[in-house]
Amino acid sequence: MVDDMEKRNSGGGIASLPGDGGGAAGGVGGRQGESIPLAGGGGYLDTCSILNFRARDAQKNRDPRLDELHQMGLQRAWLEVADIIGVDNFLAMWRLLDSAFQSSMEDYGRTLVPIRAYRSYLKFQRNRYIHTLIKMGFKTHEILEKLRTQLGEEITVRQVDRIRKRG
Repeated sequence: MVDDMEKRNSGGGIASLPGDGGGAAGGVGGRQGESIPLAGGGGYLDTCSILNFRARDAQKNRDPRLDELHQMGLQRAWLEVADIIGVDNFLAMWRLLDSAFQSSMEDYGRTLVPIRAYRSYLKFQRNRYIHTLIKMGFKTHEILEKLRTQLGEEITVRQVDRIRKRG
């Protein structure tokens, strides 16, 4: 066993392996005995900062779902959150907050998050889908069948007609 007072990274604590040509000088990482660091460093670290991950002059692609969130009336602060963290992350967060805060509304010690119910987003998307099917010329009974088979939703003829009238 190595002496308790000896440091692990000391030259004497590094065992020599057969064929390494010389004990401590053959160590790894910071334990390399006589190696001289290269002048100038890595260089690449000077060209990248924490705020500059994309290539120069590259435009950030804006998610079109941000416009949908704006169109359905989501508050400006939430639109900015969605833009910053990404729409997929925002929708996951929204779903979580919606389920978490419903059960704790009576706890006055918590901050209530002013956001619409997540189901309003799902309803908005469903209505957009219905509107697209109407534009494509589908009949009401065909739309109802598509909603039932593709989305698992049962709605009435009257609901489809209301969406048709809103245009």
